[in-house]
Parts: sequence; C-alpha cells; structure tokens
Amino acid sequence: MKKLNHFLWGGLLLSMSSFAELAVIADLGGESAVRFYEAIQPVHTQNAPVHPHAIPGEISENMLLPVVSHKWTVGQVESKQVNLPGAMPLFLIGADEVSKQWLKTHYQELVTLSATGLVINVNTPEELAQLRDLAPKLPLMPVSADSLADRIGINHYPLLMTDSQISQ
Repeated sequence: MKKLNHFLWGGLLLSMSSFAELAVIADLGGESAVRFYEAIQPVHTQNAPVHPHAIPGEISENMLLPVVSHKWTVGQVESKQVNLPGAMPLFLIGADEVSKQWLKTHYQELVTLSATGLVINVNTPEELAQLRDLAPKLPLMPVSADSLADRIGINHYPLLMTDSQISQ
C-alpha cells in the first residue's frame, strides 16, 4: 500500500510540473530563417504569401554582379611551385585591360589545359560578355577570390594555377 501511495504522489508531482509555463532564458532576436525555406516550399497558389527577404528560387548570373575581390590587384606575379595533385587548372582575371591582354596572349595554352577562369573583379554583365568573347572556348565564372588570396599568399592577378605551379 505504501508503494502505491508513493507512486500516486510521484505521479501527481510529475503531472503538475508538466503544466508549468516555460521560462525563456534569452531571446536574442536575430534574423528570421523563413527566407531559407520559402524557395523549397511546395506552394502553388497565386495568392501564396511572398516574403521580401526570401532567397529567389532561381538565381541568375547577373544577380551575382558586381564581383569585387578586395584583396586582389593587377600586378606582377612571381612564379611559385606548389604541390596540388589532381587540382584543375584555374586562371584568375579581371575586366581590366591588363587581364584582357593576358587572356589573349595565353588563350591557346588555357584551352589546351582545359582551364577554368575565375573573373574576380567585374562590374557589369557587358564586361563579363567582353571577356567571354575573347575566350569563347573557356568557362568564365564571376566569383570573389579573397579567401584564395589568403590561402596561396598571392594578391596580384592575372595568374594561372596548375597542380604544380602558380605563374603569370
């Protein structure tokens, strides 16, 4: 009988604590996460709510422009041996005249290597189109490369990176 009595009292205490209100320790605000989820929601109605900060379902290349890499400037690059086995050849250029001339001069070599171009300083779609006209057989992607500058210890472009060397 004592065990039953203890069991009932324990059950009563546990059930009372389940009705207690939650205590908010901290509400730091922050940014709503709804914009990250809206693009994947299966809402197909015309009057579905649209959230102003939602990431669009489709992103065009023009939305990425302008691309500015703050840690990079046009300049001379000293050749440097590296050991990056299996790395794809990459070249870094901007929309400036020095990069355009470098691209014209090294075009055949870049095609032979199947190199991918990172356009690290470009303002408009027209500037990007001009670069693509100079190198129709090469993929050119507008991207910021500031983190790459820290990793390879170089801050000047245009340059070519292969699995064994960084050069201009």
